[in-house]
Amino acid sequence: MLRILDHEIDFDITSPQDMQRYLEAGRAMEAAAAALPDLPSAAQLGNLEGLEVYTACITAQCRMLTDFIDAAFGEGTCNMLLGPKTSLDRLLDLVDALRTAIDAQGEQTAKKLTAYQPNRARGGEMK
Repeated sequence: MLRILDHEIDFDITSPQDMQRYLEAGRAMEAAAAALPDLPSAAQLGNLEGLEVYTACITAQCRMLTDFIDAAFGEGTCNMLLGPKTSLDRLLDLVDALRTAIDAQGEQTAKKLTAYQPNRARGGEMK
C-alpha cells in the first residue's frame, strides 16, 4: 500500500501485476510526451493566441499525467487524490509524492531481501 495525501493506494512494487500496469502506463506516457505541443514563448503569452496555445499545452500535459496515474494506480485514482479540478502544478506534486512513496516501498523491500542473501553477498553472518 502507498500512502499519498491521506489516502491509501493499493499498489505493491513486489506484485508483478502492479509493476506490469505501472510499466505499461509509463510507456504510454512516454509516447504521449513525445507528441506534446511546445509551450509558447513568454512574448507569445501577451496575446490571446499565445494564451490559447498555452492552455492547449497545459491541457495536454494534465491529460497525459492524469492518464498515467489512473492507468498505473487504478481508474479514478487521480480524482480521488486531487478532486475533479486539476492543475499541472498539483499533478506534478502528486507525481513527485508517488515517486517518493514508491522509492520508500522499494527501500523497505530491499531491507527484507537482504536478510535472505547468502553470507558472502552481505558480508556477514545470517542472524
